[in-house]
Amino acid sequence: MDVVDDPTQTEWRGHTLLGHYLYDIEGVKPEPLTLVEKGTLKTFLLTRTPVLKGFDHSNGRARFTGAYGEDAPGFGNLFVRATQTVAPADLRKKLLDLCRERNKSYGIVVRKLDFPSSASIEEFRRMAAAMAQSSGGTRPVSLPLLVYRVYPDGREELVRNLRFRSLSTRSLKDIVAASNESFVFDLIDSNAPFALMGAGNYVTTASVIAPAILFDELEFEPIEEEVPKPPIVPPPPLAGAKSGS
Repeated sequence: MDVVDDPTQTEWRGHTLLGHYLYDIEGVKPEPLTLVEKGTLKTFLLTRTPVLKGFDHSNGRARFTGAYGEDAPGFGNLFVRATQTVAPADLRKKLLDLCRERNKSYGIVVRKLDFPSSASIEEFRRMAAAMAQSSGGTRPVSLPLLVYRVYPDGREELVRNLRFRSLSTRSLKDIVAASNESFVFDLIDSNAPFALMGAGNYVTTASVIAPAILFDELEFEPIEEEVPKPPIVPPPPLAGAKSGS
């Protein structure tokens, strides 16, 4: 798998990419940058401030104002690509094959994650504390919103109130397969954890283009703390509301 940051791209398959920019905030023009090649880390997002020996020149990734007058790096359009891919139906089949090999009655499919900056600072603190207590200090990741059990007969069952357990960059070593279809995720980024709303002093826009992936093994755990219940009925429409009411 390769990871390439390419702020020079303005669109992808008709979708406008939010990570396009001509120059970073230090006036450096970016070029396409291969960060990971065939699973091996090759370089970093760099500003004019040297970080390591051999990485002392900017590659046009200064996108945030940082601490003590320095600028902080950030990606623009992050492309995650796999050279060996399968169709979505084959990806699902591989999941069920793994379940049969491991004598598991079902597999897990995550179709949607929470938006990184949708939580308040107080909510982030609660989530980080709960994950640190139950997962041995693992760095928090976005909560899965749509999680399904998938059974061998094709039946799916929605599962509520789960979060990842012990998910880290080491988990990426357990990728079994990747889809030949990619998806675009647009976000407002900042140098705050999770790009939290109200926590970053400077924000910018970015896009991630990545395929669906199948992990050999991931752990989930139930959320023990109280979570908001969804409304019983949808809110009333506003189109017919009278002015001043």
